[in-house]
Amino acid sequence: MTQATSPLKIELTVKIKASPADIWEALTDSDELENWWGEGVRLQAQKNGVFREPWEDNKRTKQLATGSVKSFKVNEEIQFTWKEQDWPQKSVTVCTIKIIKDGAFCDVSVNHEGWDQFSKDQSKQLMLDFKLGWNDHLQELKAYLEDS
Repeated sequence: MTQATSPLKIELTVKIKASPADIWEALTDSDELENWWGEGVRLQAQKNGVFREPWEDNKRTKQLATGSVKSFKVNEEIQFTWKEQDWPQKSVTVCTIKIIKDGAFCDVSVNHEGWDQFSKDQSKQLMLDFKLGWNDHLQELKAYLEDS
């Protein structure tokens, strides 16, 4: 996995031995998403499609991330907004997931940006937390697709 974190952007890439279509289905089919990301996660590849991720924090408090799909190209890329329920009302980040075929493998990259709207300390902590979270999600996706 390659990692790069600019001052205001998280960028992670993982190489997965799977077809673009299989990766796309794992990212956008509700049943497939629940198999590797978590129960109740949705990412609808349609105009203004729903992004939804229910999760629990370290104190077992229920949390919810929501957003909507801004753009997508089937089997190639999906971009969506991301907002946590406890963020200020207008604070929204943008996430782009790209699938690039490379022989029998695909590079799956996540670019998550928009952290400049938070205070310096909050931005630093959020980026650290999200980098760890995205790393986990990408490893789960890889394991799910390669072990199937």
